[in-house]
Formats: sequence, structure tokens, C-alpha cells
Amino acid sequence: MKIGVQLFTVRKQANKNLFLTLKELSEMGIKYVEAARIPFDANTADTFVNAEEAFGTKVVSTQIKMCKLEEEYDKIVSFHKKVGCSSAIISVLPTQYIVGEDHMLNVFCRKASELAKRYAGDGIQLSYHHHDFEFIKSGNITRYDILTDNLTGVKLVLDTYWLTKAGKSVPNVIKKYSGRIEGLHLRDYALVRKLISRTPKDYAVGEGVIDFAEIIECAKLNGVKYGAIEQNTKKPFEELQKSISNLKKLGYKDMFNR
Repeated sequence: MKIGVQLFTVRKQANKNLFLTLKELSEMGIKYVEAARIPFDANTADTFVNAEEAFGTKVVSTQIKMCKLEEEYDKIVSFHKKVGCSSAIISVLPTQYIVGEDHMLNVFCRKASELAKRYAGDGIQLSYHHHDFEFIKSGNITRYDILTDNLTGVKLVLDTYWLTKAGKSVPNVIKKYSGRIEGLHLRDYALVRKLISRTPKDYAVGEGVIDFAEIIECAKLNGVKYGAIEQNTKKPFEELQKSISNLKKLGYKDMFNR
């Protein structure tokens, strides 16, 4: 299992100067990235190729909206082939399926499964990334159960923050979907005080309440390929350094260089 960074964390910096952002990540010891919130075009692909030559940076996966995966198919396939990446992730359930009735999830599953088959023909594995709203109850099951029961050829990317926010045990979910999980988004979780209420917030790995040692050991045993550190923060490099340091303290230094 490899550990890298989800570029959502440094999206503002990456869109200003991707090459310099990748250089700074490299200097922090980050070799692997999950590309997101950037243009998936030839110029961006060239930048990643140049970064790999200069710093050894590798794109292990991409995260892209469903509509773009459908409408910009040729461009996205070309991007993946140029950077040597064989993994693409549906970033979020499209709005019409979030607000729609449960039967609409079956429509999404059919479309996503057909799209996965098409991408597989070009050597790219399609996966699905969840949030917390998929875990709304639907009778005796959740909407996520409906999705995972009906997706064909689509792997899963689990998110430690969203699972914890939804009240799920991350290790239990990993075990349940053993062999189907492409990657993990590594984000910590804690409640912060806001007047008399408590608000969920994501933190650097090791700075919240999640047991990442248990999660990573479980992921290693269940075929997860990579973990991508992610955080929505105004101080991304400072927070990333905390995540990196904490993961290394847990004994996972080698995973940054595999």
C-alpha cells in the first residue's frame, strides 16, 4: 500500500502553478498524488510528466465528476495514458441522484457500470468515492448498500472522514468490501465547538479522533492499493506536514516511497 496526497488539499496552489506545487510536495516527501480539481488536458498531462522526470512524482489515480467522465471521455483517456495512470474515480454522486428517490440510484448504477466497462476497454479502472449522504437509511439498509449491490465493474474509494461522520466503523467497512477497494482518503475527524453546538471538522491525520493505525493495518490486509491524505484547510502545506509526520510516527514511512 502506498501513501500520497489528494490534490484537492492544495487545489488553489495547483491551479496557480501545478509544477511548483508538485515540487513543494516532493520536498515534503510526497511521491504519489491523486489528481483532482485541475484541468485534465494535454498541458496538465505534460506538467505531470515533467514532474515525474524531475521529482519522481506519480499520478496513482484521478478524481473527476461523472459528467466530465462521460462528456470528455477521449480527453480523459488521453490524459491517463500520457501520465501512466490506470485509475479514475467518480468524485461525487450527481445531484439528481442525491435528491432523487431510491430507485434513481439504480439508474446511476447502470450508467456508472456501463461507463466502467467503456473505461476498462482503455485499461482504466473506474471507482466510486462516497460522502456521508449515501449512508442515509432506506428501510433496513442504506443508500450506499443499494449502490454497492448494483454497481458492476466499479471499485470503491473509501473516505475516513465521511465514514466517521456517518457513524460507521472504517475497519468494518473495509472488511465488508474487501477486494473491492481501490483506495482510501485519509482525513481525520473531530467535533469543534460553535457557540452551544458542535460542528464536525476535518483535521490533519493524527490530530482528531480516528485510529489510523487500525485503519491502515486493516487496509493492508484487505487489498487496498493506496491512501491519499486529504484535508480542506487554509494552510494545506502546514497541515500536510502534520499528517506526514504523524503517519511516519505510526511506522508508515516506507509507504511514501513504495
